[in-house]
Amino acid sequence: MVAMDGSNKKDLVSEGLVWPNGLAVDEILDRVYWSDAKKDTIESIHMDGSGRMVILDTVAKHPFSMAVFEDSLYWSDWEMQEIVSCNKFNGKDFKTLVKEAGIRPMGITLAHPLLIQSGPPSPCVDSPCSHVCLPKPLPSTEFTCACPSHLVLDSAGTACEDSSLTSTLLLSTSTHIYSLHPQTIGLTSHKAIGSIPSPGLLTSLAANSVDSMVYFVNRGAEQILAMDRETGSVNPVMYGDQFGAISYDPFSNNLFWVDVHKMSVVVHSLSSSANMVAVSSTSSPLSMVFVPEKNRLVVGENGKISIVQLGNPDVQEIVSYKLSSPGSLVYSAQADAVFIGDAASRAIYRWDWGTEEVVPVLENIGEVVSMAVKDGL
Repeated sequence: MVAMDGSNKKDLVSEGLVWPNGLAVDEILDRVYWSDAKKDTIESIHMDGSGRMVILDTVAKHPFSMAVFEDSLYWSDWEMQEIVSCNKFNGKDFKTLVKEAGIRPMGITLAHPLLIQSGPPSPCVDSPCSHVCLPKPLPSTEFTCACPSHLVLDSAGTACEDSSLTSTLLLSTSTHIYSLHPQTIGLTSHKAIGSIPSPGLLTSLAANSVDSMVYFVNRGAEQILAMDRETGSVNPVMYGDQFGAISYDPFSNNLFWVDVHKMSVVVHSLSSSANMVAVSSTSSPLSMVFVPEKNRLVVGENGKISIVQLGNPDVQEIVSYKLSSPGSLVYSAQADAVFIGDAASRAIYRWDWGTEEVVPVLENIGEVVSMAVKDGL
């Protein structure tokens, strides 16, 4: 049991449990009821952890979801495919309430005017919290403000603000770049952090993990641009119609880009503006990603990916018939693997570093255009 603000965590039951999957609270008696689908039992205990008792033993076949009202317990039974009830004190008056062919009851709940809360108002009513308000346990009338994982509380402890320590997901359309935080609670939204004038056609994105700069290809104006995420200012880096995929090396401050005309990968020094051919190929590279953790460049081509160490003429090739059009590559340090998005195969594949095989992760998912990884996702 834990308070709604996350405090006062206490274990009510820690022994004699296998698969507790149904839970109901009797606020009148201050007791918790639960079902164990493995033991086929229904038990109860006081909220202070005392008075544990068995209500039913091996009578319920596979209890799943529970509810309690007045003197009765109600639950759905997966094995019997029915909704049943019994007396909440002793398990007597066991009876089937709902059983119909083709219907497998899942979650259940009860709605009744007597169940409407009539206690003191929540301390979170009209609270100044900008995102999430967490009430402290009664009888306290206090609360705590909380934030989604990508934000932090301000000095007043009520408003959430951006944190420089969290990462963001960047998404581009043909003319705009957006910043968003997926899978967060509270006021989740996205915001435009930059745009380009017509003619605009944003394609490849490369974030700079050192500072707030983002590099991208504008095929509409035939140039590579650098944008400051904090100010929104955009400045040209290079001009030309030959730019394909790009990737950034934070250690050397180099920007790698695919020359679609010469079928090569070129490295551009952002410090000196010098260019050098890093990889030459007999076919046009479709994707690439620089992996700082390995100091290697991974290049995707039809039927293979190549692992390149700059200055070393020996190139490791991972050949696979699965790779029809590997148009997106991303490295996960947590998994120590390169994930490969293949638009033609409509799949995502995985190559574990140091192995010789490409294995499927997701198939038949549509045309994969671009990917990103964060915390195992």
